Amino acid sequence: METFDRDREDFASRTRVLLDRGMYDQARDLAEARLAEIPGDVEARLILCEALWGMGYDEEAQEVIAETEEIIRGYSEIYRLVGRICRDKGLAWEAIRYYERFIALNPHSPLRPEIEKDLNLLRTMPGADRGEAPPTPVAEREPPPSPMAMLDKWLANLESKKKGRP
Repeated sequence: METFDRDREDFASRTRVLLDRGMYDQARDLAEARLAEIPGDVEARLILCEALWGMGYDEEAQEVIAETEEIIRGYSEIYRLVGRICRDKGLAWEAIRYYERFIALNPHSPLRPEIEKDLNLLRTMPGADRGEAPPTPVAEREPPPSPMAMLDKWLANLESKKKGRP
């Protein structure tokens, strides 16, 4: 895992330097090579998107953004499934955490009402709080920044950069 993290950090720093220097072709090539090895790498997709945008390929960049959003929503399904497994095994605290992660990644899912219903039931089960104060219901708190929110922020930043280019 540590090697993967170092590799990811190296990739990010190398491509950021290329993007900052306007070397969009090289950044695109590195991002595409990384995606050939790790197709689900969201960071590589964002680098690819920024490179495409910098090269003036706006439609292609929009396609990459749409694909990235789908990947993030796909990741959320893992949390829903693990939440259900934990719920079925009586692991209320763990199920709550996984369901909340699902909602954070996919807040507009049509499954959200069903998940929130499960969350309300889980919060009343023994072991739901692990000796802590019970978690605040999702509907009553501000959602944490999710990858989708981070993607939105990144897009807004990219759009402002793009408007500033000649």
